[in-house]
Amino acid sequence: MDTSKDTPVLYPMPGEGTRTRRVWEIADAVTRETGHRAARRDVVERFVAENGNPNTANTQYQHWKAAFDAQGGSRETSAGSEPGHVGPQSLKVSADGRVAIPQPMRVAMFLGEDGHVTARVVDGELRLVARGAAIRRMQNEARAYKKPGESVVDEFLGDRRRMWGERGEPDGQAKQ
Repeated sequence: MDTSKDTPVLYPMPGEGTRTRRVWEIADAVTRETGHRAARRDVVERFVAENGNPNTANTQYQHWKAAFDAQGGSRETSAGSEPGHVGPQSLKVSADGRVAIPQPMRVAMFLGEDGHVTARVVDGELRLVARGAAIRRMQNEARAYKKPGESVVDEFLGDRRRMWGERGEPDGQAKQ
């Protein structure tokens, strides 16, 4: 048996649903998001933010890293680097219904500092939409109807002036 320091000891991936497996899932998610091997600090920070033990995170990160490197850096490395997109990630809902949304997901959601979201359940899926994302979506949808060189504000104000019987005097005052 070769016990040299050059041969990494590879541990099997922890069992599904365990806290140790969660560290591996976080490391895979960070790797997908960044396009390169996850940094220990990022993995530990996320795990601790989910009320995980930092020692567990450090140990499991080392096991994950050895497996990642042994496979030639191929553990799910496709980056989800499109703005507004983050790959699937396992999150835990606590007994009181709280769920911690990791920082990269909050950024991708365009979630502002106010933290307000609109929530709905569709076909068993919880869907959260931040105000910033809803505004961006509406702006993109409205942009499809705008003609080049058109000022929808001026058109709207002109329509209102005609509706109110104003002639649209330059100073904004209608003649009596």
